[in-house]
Amino acid sequence: MKSYSLDLRQRIVEARQEGESVTTLAKRFKVSKRTVERYWKRYQDTGKLEGLQRGGYRRALLEGHDQALLEWIRQQPSITLEQMLVLCQKQLKVTIKKTALFNRLSKLGLSFKKNATRRRARSA
Repeated sequence: MKSYSLDLRQRIVEARQEGESVTTLAKRFKVSKRTVERYWKRYQDTGKLEGLQRGGYRRALLEGHDQALLEWIRQQPSITLEQMLVLCQKQLKVTIKKTALFNRLSKLGLSFKKNATRRRARSA
């Protein structure tokens, strides 16, 4: 879905400043009431109406912390992803999900070695 133009956003905010209701503006500009509320709130909070970036490159949250990750693994080779997530939150002040951590470790060329006990067939 394409973003609305800056011109439309400005007209909505200007009309809202003049006291028009959200419902009236939504009907007049053929947008949802939620859109009018969102533009008005963003204008009040930041004074800006530009849309947020859509698509493009997103820098990984762990990008600058590769040395810390490698050090944790060197100190404790059997560390789990869950334990590393806790360390990321406590020491690095970075909150991420397990998938993001796994992907970062993969980019560093680290792989998960399967445990021999897990490969055994289970008993019925």
